[in-house]
Amino acid sequence: MPEDITVQDNADTQPSTTAWDSEFLSQANWQQLDTLKVNAHLDRFGIMPQRSGLLAGWVVAQPGWELWLCDSEGNVESLDNALRYQREDVVELFREQFGQHTGDAGFVMPWPYALMPGAVMRLIAYHTESMQAFEVFRSTPEEVSSDPEGYARWAFTVPTPAEKFNERLNRWEGALIEELLAERQAYFDAQSTEPDVQVLGMPPKVPTLSIIIPLYSRWDFVEHQLLAFSRDPALLESTEIIYVVDDPRILTAISNEVENLHRLYNVPFKLVWGHRNRGFSGANNLGVSVSCGRQVLLLNSDAFPTIPGWANQLSHLLDTHPEFGMLGARLLNPEGGMQHAGMVFFHSSSWQVWLNKHPMAGLDPQFDVVPEGMKVIEKPAVTGACVIMTRELYDQVGGLDEGYLIGDFEDSDLCLKVIHENSKVGYAPGVELVHLERQSFSSLGDTSFRTLIVRFNAWRHTQRWGTQIQSVMKKFS
Repeated sequence: MPEDITVQDNADTQPSTTAWDSEFLSQANWQQLDTLKVNAHLDRFGIMPQRSGLLAGWVVAQPGWELWLCDSEGNVESLDNALRYQREDVVELFREQFGQHTGDAGFVMPWPYALMPGAVMRLIAYHTESMQAFEVFRSTPEEVSSDPEGYARWAFTVPTPAEKFNERLNRWEGALIEELLAERQAYFDAQSTEPDVQVLGMPPKVPTLSIIIPLYSRWDFVEHQLLAFSRDPALLESTEIIYVVDDPRILTAISNEVENLHRLYNVPFKLVWGHRNRGFSGANNLGVSVSCGRQVLLLNSDAFPTIPGWANQLSHLLDTHPEFGMLGARLLNPEGGMQHAGMVFFHSSSWQVWLNKHPMAGLDPQFDVVPEGMKVIEKPAVTGACVIMTRELYDQVGGLDEGYLIGDFEDSDLCLKVIHENSKVGYAPGVELVHLERQSFSSLGDTSFRTLIVRFNAWRHTQRWGTQIQSVMKKFS
């Protein structure tokens, strides 16, 4: 017998709940459990206290039996509302007993009622003709975090077949996680704690450009960037550099080292700490909020310019091509292959969402053919690893959206907001940087969790922009 399957054989005859919301259950003829008629097991049951919860398990039943979930507060929900899927382990165990009625035995569903730890959940089987009823199982919930990332780390371990995950997001979980994200953001907005800003050296008093660089998980790349910046006189003359610490784990280490780094490379910069982890969007937005430049350039900490003058070149291109609201650079992998030359959107039929794609990824840069004299090429989107826009437009579109979970799609979301303001998104092939990519995101957990994070963010991105993406891609088809 599989480890996750147990046969219920000790349920009481009638549940002890004092009230039923469903009249037919209160009038039922209660019997002892008959596992030849119905059998089930609740594998996972979690509740966010004073909020909602999630249940998952399996059930097999002979024809004529209705299945109802009932909690100790008197709330009742039909198992017909659950998302159902095939459980091969259940099929193998109960094929002889239940035959074809083992199909779609697995279930997962939300519990929309506020419960406290210690509450009891029961599965009730009810026969519509005989009015017989019995309790199939009972269970108490585990407490689940209402922090959006904490909830996702628990909920995404509740198994759902890959082809059913999008249905789960559409039916309840996508909106729930969005709600948790919004509540967390509202809480932090209400705190309104001023960031700590440490100024190293003497940045330009009136910079043309502010470079915003978030730091998460690792900060050792700062020295490599400062070395490159120190060899770029034009950058030092007109550019403000802002590092945003977005990880409390590295705060002490980098705070102890920044003065040495400044003395060693003689590059003025600001070190900003926002008192918490804000994610890619929040860290960049915080950096922009304390910046002084007329333009802002978002740069990943693992992206490195190949020659001096790159930032001033991007700044000049933005000024001389006013029809473009934002510009991205050409990014290369460390071995020299293309990583980014603009992005496109493609629709995944299996995930049922729009995804971002780098069509030139992995190719030799010689295949990125640029028409003679063209310094800026319109694209559907560009990556946020290196992107420049005016501070005015950045504020106008609301900056990067902080409603995505951990990371992914914030950059294309920003591009679509710029397009919505009737500006173009451009790619500057003459500006090259080397980008290591995903050096901080790899610390977030196992691959399966990261994949489901991507799926949630892709789902949210599609919900927000699906119609506009179709219009954008028609232009480039």
